[in-house]
Amino acid sequence: MPTQRKRATIKEVAARSGVSVATVSNVLQNKSHLYSPETAERVWQVVRELGYRPSSVARSLIRQRTDTIGVVLEERQNVVLDPYVMAVLEGILEYTVPRNFPVKIISLLYQQEPDSFLAHLDDGSVDGVLLIAPRTHSRALQWAQQSDVPAVVVGSTVPDTPLTCVDVDDTSAVHRAVQWLIDLGHGRIGHVAGPQTQWSARRRLRAYQRAMQEAGIEPRPEWVAEGQYTPPSGKAAMEHLLCRAPELTAVVCGNDWMAMGVIEAVYQKGLRIPDDISLVGFDDIDSAQWFTPPLTTIRQPMRHIGIKGAELLLEQMEGGRRGREVTLFPAELVIRQSVSEPKR
Repeated sequence: MPTQRKRATIKEVAARSGVSVATVSNVLQNKSHLYSPETAERVWQVVRELGYRPSSVARSLIRQRTDTIGVVLEERQNVVLDPYVMAVLEGILEYTVPRNFPVKIISLLYQQEPDSFLAHLDDGSVDGVLLIAPRTHSRALQWAQQSDVPAVVVGSTVPDTPLTCVDVDDTSAVHRAVQWLIDLGHGRIGHVAGPQTQWSARRRLRAYQRAMQEAGIEPRPEWVAEGQYTPPSGKAAMEHLLCRAPELTAVVCGNDWMAMGVIEAVYQKGLRIPDDISLVGFDDIDSAQWFTPPLTTIRQPMRHIGIKGAELLLEQMEGGRRGREVTLFPAELVIRQSVSEPKR
């Protein structure tokens, strides 16, 4: 019968790392002001080698904390299907798991009562909250703004809020993409917008409109259709555009997932991409390069947004809630085969 492996202790981690037990404890608690980056790297290396796991129960009792992070998903976000949510969540876990901060997923998708999720936030089970792309009238966002629990918004830049936000500079990115299409010769450009209950969708729509107007092109109302950041809604929106505005030679989508539906609508109409209609997406999800044709899109660092959001939240959990801070990552236009000069 195999012998049970003895659990490593914090004293063993300290001895092998060449530091004190207090220093190991500070590294595990992410008190970065008390040690150097080199020390942290050495300690984490030993932690991985020994498979050390501090007792979460004992730590919670001593510190009167759970060190658990709540990740709040809105009612339309499906963590399994939505590639954006999955990428951001991957970044969150990449940062929190090695530091022994458990993550509690709080999804509004299956909540029967609109406010029932508050019980999962107010029951003392989480010491900090990450809100992934909250909507404009989000109850979770309202709760976070009024609560003393540290909270960070990821995937959205919410105006008029005291909360720290981590997002992509989508305004500049969409403006740049539309201007690039105009420089290629496209003057009749449509936009499949995301749901206007999302701050990101509102910003991207305004950026599209501003780029067109600055080029002396007044975007017509029939050149814009709203989707829900999903493939079926993208298809429906594009069918609407093809019916009301057949003159369009290019379309900019609010995200890649809707662009998938747009491609289906174009092909069902007997048209071709990019010969008849050029197409630009947003996100650069993993499958974008495998679309037919490969999708020109705006790449945003979704995983890094999750990492940064988790980092800032842990800093708040250790040092206390602080004033609003906004971190915007730059975006990159990735040119593939879904765009060409207009043929008509």
